[in-house]
Amino acid sequence: MLKYLETVTGDLWSVCILICLFWSLCSLAFGKRGNRFILAGMLAGAAASAGMAWMKNTTGRIATNQWNFYIFLAVIVFTLLFSVFSIAFGRKHRKLTYYGSDTEEGIGAGGWIVGSLGAVLTALLLFYELPDVMAYPFTFETLGNGFLSAEYFTRLAGYLAALLILWIYVRFLYQCAMELDSTRTVLWVMNLALGVNAIRFLGLAVSKWTARAKWLTWLPPYSSKTSPWAFPLARFATNNTLFFLLVIAGLSMIIPALLFVKRIRITRPYANPAQHRKWKAYNRHCRRIACVAAVFCAVCVVNLTVVHALNNQKVELSPPETYEIVGEGEDAEIRIAAEQVNDGNLHRFEYITSGKVEVRWIIVKKPGGGAYGVGLDACEVCGTAGYYQRGEQVVCKRCDVVMNINTIGFRGGCNPIPLSFRVDGGYLIFKMSDILASEREFR
Repeated sequence: MLKYLETVTGDLWSVCILICLFWSLCSLAFGKRGNRFILAGMLAGAAASAGMAWMKNTTGRIATNQWNFYIFLAVIVFTLLFSVFSIAFGRKHRKLTYYGSDTEEGIGAGGWIVGSLGAVLTALLLFYELPDVMAYPFTFETLGNGFLSAEYFTRLAGYLAALLILWIYVRFLYQCAMELDSTRTVLWVMNLALGVNAIRFLGLAVSKWTARAKWLTWLPPYSSKTSPWAFPLARFATNNTLFFLLVIAGLSMIIPALLFVKRIRITRPYANPAQHRKWKAYNRHCRRIACVAAVFCAVCVVNLTVVHALNNQKVELSPPETYEIVGEGEDAEIRIAAEQVNDGNLHRFEYITSGKVEVRWIIVKKPGGGAYGVGLDACEVCGTAGYYQRGEQVVCKRCDVVMNINTIGFRGGCNPIPLSFRVDGGYLIFKMSDILASEREFR
């Protein structure tokens, strides 16, 4: 669950912010007529992304590196065009509306240019990020248990939770922009955010060049002597994705911050106490939506930092415990006192064979009875990664799947590979021949 909560947030956060800013800009500058631009861009981007997702996951004929390189270039070019036309047109028509005449002429030629450029940018940004996100629900690792399994729905929950968090953040960010009612502020925030995104894309595009991709034959060969700036830029863009995301998110938070400050005091004139209460309630409403936007921005940051750390933390397996060996050779038996493993916790044991192979197995007392869950510290799906205890749960170290303790000892899925034993005289007894036969699982 946490993996896709982090992954989807990282994939779509900056794209959602940029599209939200463009939608706000269109609504403020053009009114309802401006929605045609954002809708056209989103529909085109979603349709192209769906086609790309299908082709990538069914045909295997898509060279992702090549496609991404040309998307990077296109985004950079259209970002420059959008910034130039939006700023130039805004200065020229300042006395009318920010983007065009508000008369029967409609949006105006300049507005159509800026809106069209923004729509193309929207489509390109979606086309870069959305195909993989669309494909995630069809590529979840379910350990062979299919779509109707706990593993699938756990991952789907993280996926949907990330989408819900992003939707709420975008919704309140859009509302903050509309309540702030400053086209100029939204325009400059969007241009700055687009600029940061373009720098990141430039670095990612340059990384293909510095890697001397064979399909870039139309570019001059890369040389560190003639282009000393290229590799540092490529390395920074490639290794600091979170930095760019946080900068774009920080720029977007300028809008809720300005709205909050603007609505601290009542600056509008009022004729009577009732109208005063009305403006006071309205200011309070604006401050609330600004706070909600800030909270969900913080949630996204947590997903990319704290959740990332949880997903990538290194789990140390507990040390093996002691036991008694009775007899010699393959006829020997390993005896473990039942009272040693009766506490309901996971207990790990290890035997080192003559070939220096560490054969590990685990024992856990099953709840509600006298049965024991026993198996090798390995499974047929994740190999010898092992299991660890998290609270009262037994978890696979590699795939983070929580075991049903009552099924430990049965074959299938991510369950430990069963290991034969018997209970006799207060001891769990294992045949040495079974332990040695399990050596092949740990080689």
